[in-house]
Amino acid sequence: MPELKPCPFCGGEAIISTSSHDSSHYCVGFVFGIECTECGIQLPGRFKVEFSLRDDGEINILNDERQTAAGLWNRRAKNETD
Repeated sequence: MPELKPCPFCGGEAIISTSSHDSSHYCVGFVFGIECTECGIQLPGRFKVEFSLRDDGEINILNDERQTAAGLWNRRAKNETD
């Protein structure tokens, strides 16, 4: 998971916040967003991460939007990269 920049409005800590989850006999999934722990501002939209367990016991990631969400949260008006 990439590091999340502080909140662009108040400088507070950003966290991933799970809003729902789902599971079946095949996979487990979470719907999440990113929000500030201080002012409560949230990144618009919801994102998913889904995975399954392979026959050898390793985790198989089926869908992972954490990088996309972090990139959107970390983007600033001047498109800073640091």
